[in-house]
Amino acid sequence: MHPSARVNLNDLGSILEWLIGQWWVWAIVGVVVLFFVVVWLLPDAKVVPSADFSTTDTEANEIALGYMQISNLPSGPWNDPTAPGIGDREKKQLADQWGLHSRQDWLDNIERLMTVRRRRDPWVVSLQLRADLATQLGRVPKTKEWTTAIVEAGGNKRDARTFVAAIEHIEGQVRKLAGKDIVPADAFVKTLDGYALGQAVALATWGVALGYGDVAEARQLIHRINVEGRPAFGSWVDFGLSYIAGRVMHWSDGNIGDKTFDKLGDNWSDLKAACTEKRNGPWAALSWKL
Repeated sequence: MHPSARVNLNDLGSILEWLIGQWWVWAIVGVVVLFFVVVWLLPDAKVVPSADFSTTDTEANEIALGYMQISNLPSGPWNDPTAPGIGDREKKQLADQWGLHSRQDWLDNIERLMTVRRRRDPWVVSLQLRADLATQLGRVPKTKEWTTAIVEAGGNKRDARTFVAAIEHIEGQVRKLAGKDIVPADAFVKTLDGYALGQAVALATWGVALGYGDVAEARQLIHRINVEGRPAFGSWVDFGLSYIAGRVMHWSDGNIGDKTFDKLGDNWSDLKAACTEKRNGPWAALSWKL
């Protein structure tokens, strides 16, 4: 039967003949089904480090702080301080986006990320209030409890509600996508500094690729970033959650819409990979405490 022929809905044979005639529809359906079956059956890709550098010593532990940003560019294996994945096109992008036109530009950018850290005072205060409240309560504060604490501290009620909703939305999405086994219910964002600190570590390696410093200097910078930044976090998951939230909040200016997380929070997959032992994730093998 020709695809455009009329179908007699009262005749089962006519209906079956028409369905068989729609071969192109079944071909498309078959391809789609096959794609999802293959994706479902294939194991998640493993994290592949560089064989030229350690994955277990202190230097590996320190550079692992930059894993999410190094993966996001990407600029090479997470444990390679030379950022070998950066080619001429990436070098131009880094120069344009970060203003890296000299050695001093490189050092100034790292210093900025280590000190100012993309901070916004109202956000810092609100997150600290939540952390303090969690200590007092012995659990993660509920939405109303956190919002009330911000208002009682002098914050605007409307702004407080918007901020609390944004942070809790990000946490919920990361937990749902990465899995509760990776991001447990008691994990919450205490600071947004993770984003800037992860960038600072990656930036130290990019400077080597750009010719602004050598590996030894990059290692020294990365060590300092860890010493000064790590005490604010309690675990790799704590840090990774902070990185994702910091990235989403910074680039969205705190305005979280339906598509915001899909666009800016895609690093959840890197967090999951980093924390999964079967995928050779560095955070699953390395201790948070140095």
